[in-house]
Amino acid sequence: MRRREHKRLPNAVVGVILVIVVLIASVLAFTKSLPWGDGYEVKAVFTTAQNIRPASPVRIAGVNVGEVTEVQQLNSGDDELAAALGKDEARAVAAGDSEGQQAAVVTMEIEEAGRPIKEDATFQLRPRLFLEGNLFVDTRPGSPGAPEAPDGHTFPLDQTSVSVQLDQVLTTLQSDVREDLQVFLDEFGSALMDHGGAEGFQELYRSSPGSYRYTAEVNEALLGTEPHDLSGFIRNFDRVANGLSRNEEQLKDLVTNFRIFAGSFAAESAALERGIRTLPRVLQAAGPAFRNLNAAFPPLRAFAREALPGVRSTAPTLDAATPFLHQARRLASKRELRGLAADLRPTIPRLAKLARRTIPFLDQTRALSSCFNEVVIPWSNDQISVTGGDYPHDAVGPVYKETGYGLVGIGGESRSGDANGQYIRVHGGGGSNTVSAGPNSSQEQGFGVVPFDLLGSAPNVSDSRKTAFEPTDPCERQEPPNLASSMGPAPDQESSGGGPLPLPIAQAQDTYVEWAEELERAAELHERGDDKEARSTQRSASSDYGEFLQEEWPRLQRRIRAMGGGR
Repeated sequence: MRRREHKRLPNAVVGVILVIVVLIASVLAFTKSLPWGDGYEVKAVFTTAQNIRPASPVRIAGVNVGEVTEVQQLNSGDDELAAALGKDEARAVAAGDSEGQQAAVVTMEIEEAGRPIKEDATFQLRPRLFLEGNLFVDTRPGSPGAPEAPDGHTFPLDQTSVSVQLDQVLTTLQSDVREDLQVFLDEFGSALMDHGGAEGFQELYRSSPGSYRYTAEVNEALLGTEPHDLSGFIRNFDRVANGLSRNEEQLKDLVTNFRIFAGSFAAESAALERGIRTLPRVLQAAGPAFRNLNAAFPPLRAFAREALPGVRSTAPTLDAATPFLHQARRLASKRELRGLAADLRPTIPRLAKLARRTIPFLDQTRALSSCFNEVVIPWSNDQISVTGGDYPHDAVGPVYKETGYGLVGIGGESRSGDANGQYIRVHGGGGSNTVSAGPNSSQEQGFGVVPFDLLGSAPNVSDSRKTAFEPTDPCERQEPPNLASSMGPAPDQESSGGGPLPLPIAQAQDTYVEWAEELERAAELHERGDDKEARSTQRSASSDYGEFLQEEWPRLQRRIRAMGGGR
């Protein structure tokens, strides 16, 4: 077999590949990056570029993480810069209205080691040598919780700052500044020597130990309640200070107005002292008010949401009401009002007379309302209570409920009557116990018979007295009835027990006792919650007793009359 032949590359192709490799190695040696790679760039807007140049380093914590690729002066027509600065500020800076400063946009390319750069990152131009020299961009990459800035993101002015140059320090103390400093020192010396300032400082030193405790509490409060509260405050205060320093004229006005404001407080030092002394009590009283106000916000927000459709419909409502207002305006013309006044002229004296006569009626109405509030309503809400002994029938509700129950009971007792009969029909009965009541005011003795032993009396005789009534006092001052009572003794009673009752009377008594026991059993079932069985037992007992009254009781009456019972 013949050995496979290998084709060799032509010398020209080998030379081209060698040239390409040398070019790529040269680019990597001088640029430290691949020409076809996608770099990560961000931009930052500074008030001045100072002497920052392309290829200046970008550092994080002193470590180079990139370099400056472009420094661009502000152009008011650049939409990107106007969006970063704000259109008004961009036009002002571009026109030279910001104290001669010229803003600049610094474009930086960040290496992978310097990422991520967060959206709240800050940038500062700092010198590489002491006071003077080339600059570098000192970068703080931002807080961990912030989102990462996208490629090409532009950081605004409030996140950038520049370093102070030596010439700025030396040119600060100009002639006018030195004169102002002399005036300040002269006035400060006068305040200490001529106006009691030194004594005030002495008093401050004497009273400072007591205030240090509260200063420590204030410092503790400044730390915040959550992590990074203090760092966030300092960072935001730095932004505020940068914003104030960008407009010197407005800062001067702020200082001047604050001096006027402080002078107004100084002119009222006595009132201010009294106000500070009462401030703790005011804050203590304001705490519940703020809590109530905070509690009122949820229903207020709900009301606002409910009122929003009405507010939205206000404009159409006003448009629809405009013709009516035009017509109503015609009714208020001079001609119409004169006729109305003429028609009302006879009515005014009558209204005045009615108003005078209404005053006594309103007085009586007030007395009636007060009587209900002070006497009638408290009495209707009172509840009957019996103390002492074993009283088995406790009240199930206040007076106004018991009154309703009583009316229902009266309706049940009189339901068998008609319009020609009495309002309530009472069925008389008897028994084997003879009860003797005490003599009344006419010294008459009362007697009665009952089928069971009486356990006691409620209310007691001493509790049955009526509440004192004062005819000369108004109703609102009368004492409400007292419904509390105690268990009194049972009256004198004696059982006949001499022998068995006649058979007809005994049968009637046994039937009555059985009916009463069935009703008592129905009440027990109702108390245990068995309403269905209780209603069934009550209906059965009532049906049996009705049959007894219709069939058995007339027959027993005839037998009792035959025994000599009379009518």
